[in-house]
Amino acid sequence: MTGSPALLLTAGLVLSACGGGAVEPPAQDVSAIGTVEAEVNSPIYDRARAYAAAHPTRDGGTWNQWCGSLMFRFGELPASSARPTAIEAYRASRIVSTNASTALIGAFHWWDIGSAGHVGADLNGGGGTVFMATYNLSQSWGNAIGVNSVAGYSAKTGARYLGWSMDYAGGRIAGGGGSPGGLPQTTTEFDGIPGEIYYKRIQTVGQRDFGYTGPIDGVTGPVTEKVRVRITARELNNRGTPRTSAQEDGIPGSIYWTRVQTVGRSFGYTGPIDGIPGPATYTAEHRICGYAVNRAF
Repeated sequence: MTGSPALLLTAGLVLSACGGGAVEPPAQDVSAIGTVEAEVNSPIYDRARAYAAAHPTRDGGTWNQWCGSLMFRFGELPASSARPTAIEAYRASRIVSTNASTALIGAFHWWDIGSAGHVGADLNGGGGTVFMATYNLSQSWGNAIGVNSVAGYSAKTGARYLGWSMDYAGGRIAGGGGSPGGLPQTTTEFDGIPGEIYYKRIQTVGQRDFGYTGPIDGVTGPVTEKVRVRITARELNNRGTPRTSAQEDGIPGSIYWTRVQTVGRSFGYTGPIDGIPGPATYTAEHRICGYAVNRAF
């Protein structure tokens, strides 16, 4: 695409369709078809609510079929990121992961559906509250504009989820990149000292991946400790063999401690590789777990 910035911007507003005429229903359906969980809302969520309130229609008509246009306008993306369809924007974006639950605030979620694809913006991270233009919403904020979860939209439409990126063909939503719930990174990765943020991250990952049902309060206890061991063991198993069964049962044994000491070499551990834990091994264990939970979401 060539031309002046003004012409490029105009083109971007027009050439950002999605879905395909045979994909979306002809009449609005705003029944609850997905789950948008209660969560701490981000500033990007607040901006999306304000945008939808100011623009409940697209130029006086429906937003249906204009998912890319919504991303372009709401995100105030540069003219260089304009693409004719969502699927073309997807091909020009860098996919970070196909695990929607790890998406950061401000990420773009992509689907393969119809000839043009579909896209939405993650307002709170984790794939639970995705801003999109479609009739397939769990919360309607206007004429085919609102939110659904990644799972809810996929289940309703049968669209194939393609993953998430932080960019839309090179453009990014200002202020994006925060973790779900606004939890900061834990410094335990670097100093091996467990604290409230460390345990909140463990509990958050445990809730998502290991069946943890307790509070996200940053206070450790027997259940949180078992989750911590399972998270650490998963990181150890991802780094080689021998494999420790602590990933499944949360019970540390000699193989677990030997692996902590071996992997711990990359985290400042200089003691023996003997499978017998002590203060230096425990510090390495916390650093490994801190590394894992900092990258889990």
